[in-house]
Amino acid sequence: MLNESRLYSFIDNQNGFTLSLLEGQKLMADLITIHNLGPVALDYYRKSVLTSMQMLNFLKPGENLGFYIDSEHPYFRFKIEINNSGTMRTLLLPEEFTEFPEKITGVCRVSKLFSNHKTPYTSVTKVYEEKHEELTNKVLRESYQTNSEVLTSEEVDQTLMVTKLPPVEIKKEVLEDISLKEYLLKQKKILQDIFKQEFNDVKSIVEYFEAQGLLYLGSKEVKFFCPCSKDRMLQNISTLHHQDIEEIFQDEDFIDVRCDYCNTNYHIKKSDFTLN
Repeated sequence: MLNESRLYSFIDNQNGFTLSLLEGQKLMADLITIHNLGPVALDYYRKSVLTSMQMLNFLKPGENLGFYIDSEHPYFRFKIEINNSGTMRTLLLPEEFTEFPEKITGVCRVSKLFSNHKTPYTSVTKVYEEKHEELTNKVLRESYQTNSEVLTSEEVDQTLMVTKLPPVEIKKEVLEDISLKEYLLKQKKILQDIFKQEFNDVKSIVEYFEAQGLLYLGSKEVKFFCPCSKDRMLQNISTLHHQDIEEIFQDEDFIDVRCDYCNTNYHIKKSDFTLN
């Protein structure tokens, strides 16, 4: 039985880097049972979810983030919404697309909501024939301006984000300034080996990284959660003009509405609304 997925944080003080491991086997198993994805869509969906979940690292208490890919060539829509607490929901439309998007042309949007209700932070990144596995890295560089790279396992549902920290002085001596590229090359064997272990528990993961000289900072459970409800569906429909609502129910006194994120169906009756 799989343990709940977690996002782990470690720091390499000697070289000045942080490492974030997303162990996402349980998360992906749950998502696959919710969304009826074809084999081609599933491979893209898996990599998109596992890489974009690394943005959880940049959320403070009470903050929420939405990451959206609006691809025009090939046409599809990917959405993922993340809360600082570790809950998320996501969808890929259409679920049955058969053209594997090796390169994407469209836009990536990031919307960050803050706990104090101030104006959300929004960024739009245009992409032209960009490799799909590089989209998250591109957004991290251009929207968050971090010196990071996300690595994705081909064998197991895990990703690893490596981030270079600003240089620090210790006793007036600056630590050796090693670039992100140099660090990835230096630690190549270790970074590849962690995926091969297919660890799924806190103890094994922490012991592995500590054996490599890294300090464990903590971890956070991540899981799917959709806050949809019949009341929310009613509220959304209520924002329409009463004539539009009348038109919705012109053939039947009820409609069935499905949540795209969790596939829950809601039976909505015309009598649920007060129409003048």
